[in-house]
Amino acid sequence: MSLLEVSKLTHRYPSSSSELPALNEVSLAVDADTVTAIVGESGCGKTTLGRVLSGLVKPLAGQVLYDGRDIHQLPRTDWDAYRRNVQIAQQDPYSSLNPGLSVRETLRPGLLRHRIVPRHQVPSEILRLLELVGLDADPRFLRRFPHQLSGGQRQRLAIARAVSLRPQLIVADEPTSMLDVSIRVSVLDLMKRLRTEQGLAYVFISHDFGVVRYIATGGRIVVMFFGEVVEEGPAEEVIRRPQHPYSYLLLESIPVPDPRTARQRRSASVRAVEERVEQPPSATGCIFSNRCPFVEDACRVARPELTEVSPGHRAACLFPERVPQLPQGLQADVTG
Repeated sequence: MSLLEVSKLTHRYPSSSSELPALNEVSLAVDADTVTAIVGESGCGKTTLGRVLSGLVKPLAGQVLYDGRDIHQLPRTDWDAYRRNVQIAQQDPYSSLNPGLSVRETLRPGLLRHRIVPRHQVPSEILRLLELVGLDADPRFLRRFPHQLSGGQRQRLAIARAVSLRPQLIVADEPTSMLDVSIRVSVLDLMKRLRTEQGLAYVFISHDFGVVRYIATGGRIVVMFFGEVVEEGPAEEVIRRPQHPYSYLLLESIPVPDPRTARQRRSASVRAVEERVEQPPSATGCIFSNRCPFVEDACRVARPELTEVSPGHRAACLFPERVPQLPQGLQADVTG
């Protein structure tokens, strides 16, 4: 059952000099108790989509349906319930946390505002939340301010603030990109554990297919390029058998520790893209035609629609059969 349904979302920022919108008729569904990963390079509209889903941005066109109702048509009481049920964990935990609020005052207002627990239970609930996300459940820790915490501690506090309202969905916008590599996996493991224990759904936004393959097991992957969805389907299927050239190139770009393997796996398609002259995406044909190694004249004329290529797997490509299968060695790197 779909928790959220997004229908033809379109959004453009007034100050943008680009002719292309930040989102262009994006449609997708987010199921309850699953991970939906949004993947793409910087500027593809991932963060804008996340902010629209969390109610922070109202799109110029399109709908976000929650329990079958447009969230921007909800009465105030239902809107408040939606904002509680859909929380966001942002990329930079330092800027998303108020530097003037201690750990206690970061968690306390939401618990009181939404009456999550009786007022006399709020102190014990704060300690429970800290223990839940792996932070010190210590009264002295409650007096610390964001600048006194490490990057990993700040992100765990941001996650604690999100789960404190007992939401159904968390929009996680690049939650590990600003953390040291050594602690990224521990934060991802925390999120996976919370999903299992709390029955959460995630919209997980990332530019890194390596992170996505770890967090999105059993979920779905949505690949975006310049504000449009170019491929979406079950995570394992998109990773093992991409059906859009952009997805294929993103998977080939996942770094591997062995430099010899990295050199060997650089396919002719990747080299062909690197040799192409950068041009703005097409406004009429396929939005990826200026970078695609398999482009035909027809791609520059017709904008392909998202079409089902296998059950539950869609791609916006006129020639998905031309996208090669990942080499066996690379498949092991990507899925391993």
